[in-house]
Amino acid sequence: MKASKENVHLPRTDCPASTQRSARRARTHRSASGRPVAATVWAGAAGTLYWLAASGEPSAAMDAAPWLVLVSWFAYAVQWRPCLRVESGGFVLINGLRDHRIPFDTVEDIEVRYAVTVRAAGKKYVSWGAPTPPGSFDSGFQHVSDLKSRPHSMLPGNERIRQPEVVTGRDRIAQAWHDARAAGLHSSGGTVTTTWNRPVLATGVAALLWVIAAVLIQRG
Repeated sequence: MKASKENVHLPRTDCPASTQRSARRARTHRSASGRPVAATVWAGAAGTLYWLAASGEPSAAMDAAPWLVLVSWFAYAVQWRPCLRVESGGFVLINGLRDHRIPFDTVEDIEVRYAVTVRAAGKKYVSWGAPTPPGSFDSGFQHVSDLKSRPHSMLPGNERIRQPEVVTGRDRIAQAWHDARAAGLHSSGGTVTTTWNRPVLATGVAALLWVIAAVLIQRG
């Protein structure tokens, strides 16, 4: 494996492989900002509708409603729903309208850059909702900068150049594949399954048709 493009530190564990597989069943990893962003968009949409209705402009509220619904759906599909799930047999990449189920034995490589990319069965699958890289201050940069500002005589050993190890969800995603390989991969037929999420897709189409109908009515 190409370990990681950002020097991922994999956590050490002395647990048996069977215990590790059990512990990581259906563990879901997602970006820390995705759901707060979606919730903010929804709150803004609801507040806008309420403000228009309360100001005595029901027609304006009706005109804005389809657009706000479409924006709210987009926030759900792009920010709220995406995540990367680690199950006992592989990864599940939930990306907006499509889900990719990737068995461990089909995985060829995992790249951990700004996004988490899984190469499997000759194709590349990028997770929309996997955790993003931690900020420099989250990784202990602030602590190291403070140590470097002190006189050399006050620094014990190599403390001034050593950063504390931070284990993130991105580390655990890579570790899950390492554990599966170490325990022995069971053949699943080498099949990566991609499915469309029909309810989300149907809701988006309905919202888009509502917008189109509203525009046509206004022009007519």
